[in-house]
Amino acid sequence: MSKPSKTKRSDSESIKQDPKKSKNDVSSLAAASKVKEFCKNFMDIEDKEVESRTGESDLKIFKETCCELKRLMTDILLLKTSGKTDEETSKKIIEKRIEASLLFVTLKKLNRIDKLRLKKARDTTHDAKQRVDTFHLQLENLLYEVFHLKKEVDKCLEFKSKDEDIELVPVEEFYQEAPSSISKMELTKSNQHKLTLARLEWEFEQRKRLSEQCRSLEQNREKASSEISQKQKQLESLLPRLTSILESTRPLQEELNLPVERIKFQKELAVLLPDPLYILYSQIKAFIEACDPSLQISIEGGMEDAINFGSKNKTGLDEILEDVDSAESDMETEYETNKRAATSNKMKTDWQLTRHPLRIQLKIERVVLNFTYLTTLNIVTVDCKPVQQDDGVNQICMIDNLLSGLFPNDHGDESPSWVNCFQARSMINGKITEQGKPYLWAQRLAGLDFNGIVKSTPQSFINTEFVETVILALKSRITYRFQFVKVLHLLEKGELDLNQDSNATFPPTIYSRLVSWTSSTYEECLVTSKNLERLLNFLEVNPKSLSFYKATLERESAKLLAMFMVPVDYPNSTPICSLELNWNGKHNRENSEIIRRIEAEVNVPSTELPPQHKVDLLTVQLKKLSLHLDLITEIDGQLMKKGGGSWQSQSKPEFAAEKMIPQLIKGHDRAYPTKYDTGSGFFLHH
Repeated sequence: MSKPSKTKRSDSESIKQDPKKSKNDVSSLAAASKVKEFCKNFMDIEDKEVESRTGESDLKIFKETCCELKRLMTDILLLKTSGKTDEETSKKIIEKRIEASLLFVTLKKLNRIDKLRLKKARDTTHDAKQRVDTFHLQLENLLYEVFHLKKEVDKCLEFKSKDEDIELVPVEEFYQEAPSSISKMELTKSNQHKLTLARLEWEFEQRKRLSEQCRSLEQNREKASSEISQKQKQLESLLPRLTSILESTRPLQEELNLPVERIKFQKELAVLLPDPLYILYSQIKAFIEACDPSLQISIEGGMEDAINFGSKNKTGLDEILEDVDSAESDMETEYETNKRAATSNKMKTDWQLTRHPLRIQLKIERVVLNFTYLTTLNIVTVDCKPVQQDDGVNQICMIDNLLSGLFPNDHGDESPSWVNCFQARSMINGKITEQGKPYLWAQRLAGLDFNGIVKSTPQSFINTEFVETVILALKSRITYRFQFVKVLHLLEKGELDLNQDSNATFPPTIYSRLVSWTSSTYEECLVTSKNLERLLNFLEVNPKSLSFYKATLERESAKLLAMFMVPVDYPNSTPICSLELNWNGKHNRENSEIIRRIEAEVNVPSTELPPQHKVDLLTVQLKKLSLHLDLITEIDGQLMKKGGGSWQSQSKPEFAAEKMIPQLIKGHDRAYPTKYDTGSGFFLHH
């Protein structure tokens, strides 16, 4: 605000100093004001012309002016090109130039008018556009208000009250149970809103009543809980007293052989058993108490080891492998690397074969079965040991393959779970048998079905009385095995003793004798007999379910070699023998029809033995072989006298005819008699 005052002051001072200059400035300001007023008047005139004339009339004037300007230019050109230089021609040219210049003024005026008209049109358009935008904005505001109102209406319509979440009693039940002061049937029957309010009021009354009942029951529960806790304290105080009493009576228990302390200890161990062993233990124990008290079952193992087992193995395989890897240096040789891998694999396998420190021991007659649980593989293994008794029984033969094939296709050679096939299968399956064998029946007893996925499920496993089935099968197998071991003991001495009824089916004198009886293996028998594998395939017998033995029977120079394959469930299944006769050459089932006949007759199950002497089946087979050796040698000697012998090379028979044989051979296949008639003592054909 101070600067303009200074300017005015300086102007007045300059005027006072230079009066001539001030007069000129005043005149110039007056002229400028006149020019400004003239321009304003002129613009007002042009605005009036814009409003009075249209664009089409200005276009017409523009065209006429252009034509006139063109004509004047043409005249000027003609005058200049005519060659006349007189004063009149020059005067005409000047006049026409003036006229043309005036026409340019007209064109400029038309241009200004056009610009004014364009500006006025734009202003008009802009004003109209602003009005349209204003109307459009007002419309959008109105639409938004309509949308908001609709949304609020919908929200009101969709509103859910809390009473809708309450499950009210049905209307009929409400009218029956609610008092008339609440139901008000004459009002609520026709008014749905009042009906809902009445039902809510009745619900509230019911909930208040139930709340009172709940409060009273809660008080009763607290009272009962306090009584229980008081009695619990009393029981806990009794425990030390009972313990001291048991400790004081321990010498008396030992003197009277009372199992009180042992039963208590067994119950404490049972709590620490893993689930599979606990299920197995409880099932067998229940069967023993209900059906067969002669069996004995117990839990073996240390209590402290069982308690600490979980903490020792919680880190698992990862910790073992980390310990192995951390003990190695970065710069190790190829030999050391291979050694590390072997050590890691060994430790991994040992971890996978980790077993629980507790095991179940079941004593059945002369055998003790130990059930062990492999925690990582989640399977139960079984091994058996004989009860040490000095009765001359071969303990190894007693337990060899004792449990194999107890049920069909259950030999326990590999883990029954498919999951374990991916856990170092090549190492594990070979070492599982060191811990015992994982038989399928043991998994069933332990409640392990692997979510229904097992490699094979025998049909007998579907039986609901499975525990009884297993126990009876075990007792039968152990009983027959003990009798079979006694038979083997006699055979090793070369004795073929039978009971009186069985001996009656043989002649009183048999000259062939059993000179050796030895156990063998499947591999050794394959080397001895090339036809053994073909025979087993033909009979569809698994070598895992067989025990192999070699027997030698002699009659002077005639020697009969027999390979016996005794099933593990003997005598329920008949032993199979493969024969080879060494007498003036080697004769077997490949080159001799007689050997094939002997094998066919001996390998047929015998129906002559009574059940109590069923175990003598192997002895009967050997005695039949010795009888057949006598018949072969004697019949061939008699045929030689008649000119029909085939096996003897001497000029006279080697063996005398000791047996009464009316007809030596019969039929086109030259079969000799094998049926012994006990009444007449003759050997007859079948």
